[in-house]
Amino acid sequence: MHLRRLLSCVLVVLVLVLVNGAAPAEARTQVYLLRGIFNASVGLDALAAKFRRMGVAATVYGHGESGSVASEAIRDYRAHKVGSIVLIGHSLGATAAVGVAEQLKNAGIPVSVLITLDGASTMAVPGNVRRAVNFHVDRGQITPGPGFRGSLQNINLNRVPGMDHMGIQAAPAMHRRIMGYVGGSGGTMRAHSAPQEAKPAAEPAS
Repeated sequence: MHLRRLLSCVLVVLVLVLVNGAAPAEARTQVYLLRGIFNASVGLDALAAKFRRMGVAATVYGHGESGSVASEAIRDYRAHKVGSIVLIGHSLGATAAVGVAEQLKNAGIPVSVLITLDGASTMAVPGNVRRAVNFHVDRGQITPGPGFRGSLQNINLNRVPGMDHMGIQAAPAMHRRIMGYVGGSGGTMRAHSAPQEAKPAAEPAS
């Protein structure tokens, strides 16, 4: 009888040690991709699938869902489910991605990488963004907003053969470049990291 009670106590102690001593789940990188008008930016779906195959969580939204994206990012960051936030947007989705970054700034949450693809207008990057990269063909650029102290690049692709407003979000070469920026930000990719991109030459004056 005493032996049974002793074994029961030992079992309870072991369970408590295992539960309380378990390592917390590692905060992951989360990539949020926002499509342009009419959800035509289906190249972002292909890009998200590539991220997932490399072990990086990625979800795709319409440009009108920026509020939902911000709410989800705030919730998961505060719950320590997400440690690094990446925002990628094409066309009107680029504007939406900057809007999400602004909402996260108001919530005191950093954005590791913001990548905009041929946005519809010039956009100011909020101060909580650590690295901002804008690929464009013939549309708007990004500028540093109040308090911005990160890295900011505008990369003009209008001399790249075959590159246009839709190709910028669908071309495999663009996907590799984008994944290189995310991998370089500290986003963990399974198997191997996307190749690092050399620092681009300065954009020619327009």
